[in-house]
Amino acid sequence: MNARWVIGILTAAAVVSGGVVPRAMAAGPSPDATPTPTFTKDVLPIFQDSCQSCHRPDQMAPMSLMTYEEARPWARAIRERVVTRYMPPWHLDRTVGEYAPDPSLTDAQIATIVRWVDGGAPRGDLKDAPAPRIFPAANSWSFGEEPDLVVTAPGVNVPGQGADLFPVPEVASGLTEDRYIKWIQVIPGNVKVVHHTMVYVVQSAGSGSKPGTAGGAVAGSGEPRRLPPGQQASLLILYGKGSNGDIYPEGQAKLLQAGSTLRFESHFHPSGEAVTERTKVGFKFFPKGYKPKYLIETRAIGPGKALTIRPGDANARNDAYFTLPEPARLISFQPHMHFRGKRMLLEAIPPNGQPQLLSDVNRFNWSWQLTYPYKTPPTLAKGTVLHVTVYHDNSAGNKDNPDPSAFVGNGDRTIDEMGNGWIDFYYISDAEYAASQRAKGTR
Repeated sequence: MNARWVIGILTAAAVVSGGVVPRAMAAGPSPDATPTPTFTKDVLPIFQDSCQSCHRPDQMAPMSLMTYEEARPWARAIRERVVTRYMPPWHLDRTVGEYAPDPSLTDAQIATIVRWVDGGAPRGDLKDAPAPRIFPAANSWSFGEEPDLVVTAPGVNVPGQGADLFPVPEVASGLTEDRYIKWIQVIPGNVKVVHHTMVYVVQSAGSGSKPGTAGGAVAGSGEPRRLPPGQQASLLILYGKGSNGDIYPEGQAKLLQAGSTLRFESHFHPSGEAVTERTKVGFKFFPKGYKPKYLIETRAIGPGKALTIRPGDANARNDAYFTLPEPARLISFQPHMHFRGKRMLLEAIPPNGQPQLLSDVNRFNWSWQLTYPYKTPPTLAKGTVLHVTVYHDNSAGNKDNPDPSAFVGNGDRTIDEMGNGWIDFYYISDAEYAASQRAKGTR
């Protein structure tokens, strides 16, 4: 989940947060003398930046927006979805924190699309159009190079109809020496049947950035499987809609040990057509002999078995906490809930000082598994308590709620619930933390 490139995140199946659209915008453009925007000059660049990763052939979106001819029939629908910030998917309060990359549209971009549609959605002069954006082929690796290692999970027969499946196979990595991961990506065989896949590495305990730390060993679903003494299962990556891979900058990495095994914890759901799903994960390593300054850990902060959601409760609250044993730098935040998921906040409570709200995903949508990478990773003191507040909507007003009369707890099935706030972070020294505070003071 570190430095996640949020690519492929625009389809017509998500609810997105972010800001309030001015009334004038919602009602239509203001009567001024500015020329009506055209598709080729004004709208196409926006689509290229924020829409076409998904809205193109052979991707998850229901229609392509690569050309004027493809986009024009959908003009009114596009207007409605961007004005309400239904699209592109970006579910958090945009006034809390800064993120990079951030695919959400600015108010100015939304205004351009509104004025284009209300002005008749003209095509414009073809010479004004930017060069077409070139995308990699479907089901290809996202970071411009082939992986050094590809591991494929055993095939799972997913029927066209029936109950959801939760296979948990383990596959040997085949590594004969320790390697540090530069990037990692999961590619499903059939994206329509994969709700999410979590890839864990099972290897020696203490392989995190501080000997004896959890190393991300908190399981994300169900009960942790029993492991041999001295072994731990650490999350490497969580794949879902809106998350195509993790790439790590120079000096940061995750470790894959010799002799390790990979555990695929997947959630498959029937899509109307029987398929055999073969999910694969690819790794690109830093050169042999390379040692990063920081080892990245992934951890879930959530209520686990204590999760309690009463029947009909439209704002069920649960809390969870994790205390940092050393100073740390927080890289990203990814909330994970199911049908009743409503909102998740991440707060840092320092040993001395005022609590700081880091992220507020205030319009969570269960269809998407978005990671929010911090533009400037927060530096946190030893003893800081990371507080996750989880809200679920179990009322009849939640259109996705399978049963408002049910008392709901933690579980794998989508009709159960989860409340995990996944974080990527790494520990730093006391001296580095002190230097970061001095730098903050000078700013």
